[in-house]
Amino acid sequence: MDLIYFIIGYVLLVALAVQWGTAYDHAVKKGYEGRKYLLMSLIPVYGYLYVSKLPTKLHVTEEELKHLLSFTILSKRILLYMLLVLVGLIIVIPVFILIYLSLQNHLLQTLFTVYIVILLFFIHQGTVVDYARKKGHEGVKVGLIGLIPVYGFYYYIKKEKKRNVSKQGLKEVFSFSNFVQRILIYGEITLVAIIVIVPVVYIFGMAFANLRTDIPSAIWPENPSFGAFRFLFEETNFTRWYWNTLKIALINMFVGTILITGAAYVFARFTFKGKKAGLLAILVLQAFPSFMGLIAMYVLFWKFGLLGKPTALSILYIGGSIPGNLWLIKGFLSQIPKDLDESAMIDGANKLQIFIRIILPLAVPILTFVAVSMFMGPWMDYMLPGYLLRFKPVGAAADYDITTQWTLAVGLFKFINDLNYQNYSAFAAGAIFVGIPITALYMAFQKYLIEGIMAGATKG
Repeated sequence: MDLIYFIIGYVLLVALAVQWGTAYDHAVKKGYEGRKYLLMSLIPVYGYLYVSKLPTKLHVTEEELKHLLSFTILSKRILLYMLLVLVGLIIVIPVFILIYLSLQNHLLQTLFTVYIVILLFFIHQGTVVDYARKKGHEGVKVGLIGLIPVYGFYYYIKKEKKRNVSKQGLKEVFSFSNFVQRILIYGEITLVAIIVIVPVVYIFGMAFANLRTDIPSAIWPENPSFGAFRFLFEETNFTRWYWNTLKIALINMFVGTILITGAAYVFARFTFKGKKAGLLAILVLQAFPSFMGLIAMYVLFWKFGLLGKPTALSILYIGGSIPGNLWLIKGFLSQIPKDLDESAMIDGANKLQIFIRIILPLAVPILTFVAVSMFMGPWMDYMLPGYLLRFKPVGAAADYDITTQWTLAVGLFKFINDLNYQNYSAFAAGAIFVGIPITALYMAFQKYLIEGIMAGATKG
């Protein structure tokens, strides 16, 4: 029954939209434009009768007006508005559902209220900045003053004009189209910001909630404490897990980047038999996920006595990252003109000197991107260490503590998966520490990372 009501409502909306478009096109053909005729065209039936009785201002024939009602034009219009109405419903319905749920749920109600307040705040700031720009005032100061509610706008109303602008030009800042544009732009920015920030704040709140078996229902606890952090450092091998993961990440970053860069340089700069086949083989290998070879990895680690040794995982991480990263670096190096190599060789430089003194400095953006992505891998991976580090190493004592060889992913997962270790707040606290080195690297190499992502996407 609900589906029937939905279909009827959808058909009525499409019919209203088709009538509005046809009526307004009719008015435009006769020389009538503006908000008044847009609104009149929205009135079912009467809107079309109203514009059809308007006297013609422009030279237009009766045939041109009848063409608007032809099968070709109407069918195109119906299909267009069917699509537009469907897209509108897909966007609007979830919004109304969210509003309804926010009225029923205290947490969602708080989030929705915060969203509206922030949205109004940014719309105010954007309006003030646009108004000040019209009067010739620009810069950081304008943006900061615009952040002050009400006063920011009042300040620039009283401010003298630096630019010759008419009252009509100032009024355009408050036009309906500009207002809708600000709502859409700042609404999307605010929504994305909340989607990103709220989970981060929730993780911090969970870390300070000091809950073992319960998940907090509030974003921030009423009585924050450091109990979960004390549990991590005093009752678990968290520092050992952290060191194991950091050690693997550093080996992965430095050794892996050096090996892959050398191989990429060879493929980018040298010509040899099997080059194309080798590149294609590497590309094919990238299509297979690493967990497909878990059994083979286990057998190899068992035969070589590497089970239970965290640093041995670097072999798998480096090997698994070669296909994709080799293509990225090779594509970047292929863009560097070979004329530089030839000029350096004329000056007496050998291949190694060209690589170290010319190629590497120019390839810093893509190398930084690859190095950071390889550093991140071990922090996020659970499958490989969870499978290969659950066995004692060869020659271990009977009372050997197997938890000392875990990585952070394995140790933290126990806090939410194993009843003997369950501690949700400790899991959140550990997640915060996981984010510290990754965030620090991203902040330190932000410029190079952006350049590397853009450059690596270029075909080499």
